[in-house]
Amino acid sequence: MAKHSFLLALITAYLVLLPCTVAVDITDIFTVQPGSSDGGCDDRAAVLDQWLSEGIESLDVALNAIDEYNQDIRVRRSMSVIFGISNSGPLRPNTARAVAVGRVRDYIEHIGNFYNNLQQNGRPLYDRAGFWLFCHSTFLSLHEPTSPALDYLGNEIGDENDNPISISDVPTYQEQLNVDRANQPWWSGELTDLNGYYFTEYGGNYCYEDDLGITAAIQPFTQGANGQAVAAHEIASVILCPYSFDETPRPNSYRDANNLLARGRNLADAIPKSTTLIHEAFHAIHGTAFLAGADERYDIASCLNLANSAASSAQANPENYVFFIAHMYHMRGDADGNEPWSIPTHWDFELMGAGQNRVYGAIQTT
Repeated sequence: MAKHSFLLALITAYLVLLPCTVAVDITDIFTVQPGSSDGGCDDRAAVLDQWLSEGIESLDVALNAIDEYNQDIRVRRSMSVIFGISNSGPLRPNTARAVAVGRVRDYIEHIGNFYNNLQQNGRPLYDRAGFWLFCHSTFLSLHEPTSPALDYLGNEIGDENDNPISISDVPTYQEQLNVDRANQPWWSGELTDLNGYYFTEYGGNYCYEDDLGITAAIQPFTQGANGQAVAAHEIASVILCPYSFDETPRPNSYRDANNLLARGRNLADAIPKSTTLIHEAFHAIHGTAFLAGADERYDIASCLNLANSAASSAQANPENYVFFIAHMYHMRGDADGNEPWSIPTHWDFELMGAGQNRVYGAIQTT
């Protein structure tokens, strides 16, 4: 299965906060690359707003489900299977199990606050200037390590004699090149307002196969009082690939996903396209607290095996949260006509079969 995300390094410019509106649209929580090429999302705007609406509904249901952990054994069973939190009845305060449940809830709540553009003292809790969204990786341009190094303003960096120096001669840049021997400097400032390097192997070629998306952890630089570049607040850059919109076999909506379910059908078959954005949001909001790259698990069997063998890792793996949120939403969501987030039929899930035939199979409840 294609990888969803991994963290990269990017050195870039600080962006100015723009005012948000009351209604929550994708442009309220992300600085979205304009246009329909070079990573632009204009032709994806309606779909992205649908994904955001589905996410808001499903996150709210998942949080309400955890709040009823003591009353609903199905929630306890799900958290046991997906997060490795043992199902030994209602929680007792100040126990390790209570802490684990609370930690999972907090992680989900932070994503809900981000999706809902939660305000604090009249300002967004999450400044959209710190979250960029692209709809392809083609906005990145490959530079050579020997090319003149550019700074946070897109200007060439000079030595003490003001002579241009190469990318590999800048200690911060060289450090990022050395993280992986295959890393190359990919510059974003030619086609976007984001001046910085992605130090990675694939860069602008990342989205040309069956990858769904990627999140980059960005350490921006801004100009200090003495004119030197100083570190500013970190920025998260999310790239959604065309595959996640057009070619993935995932259902187009939660309603379509719910209509696919039948007894014994694997939960993995009922994960809608909108959950790719949820997955990336866990990286964007929680950063290095969550697994990334080769440490991540994606298919449902690997995620459930992780819960069984390393519960703390399962509780820091984005796709485990995707499966839990989808389980709770199929089980507790509301019917809402033809809306994409509508849940016509309620389904619980349990482990069925053995070996390679083992699935997290559906059981109809209503």
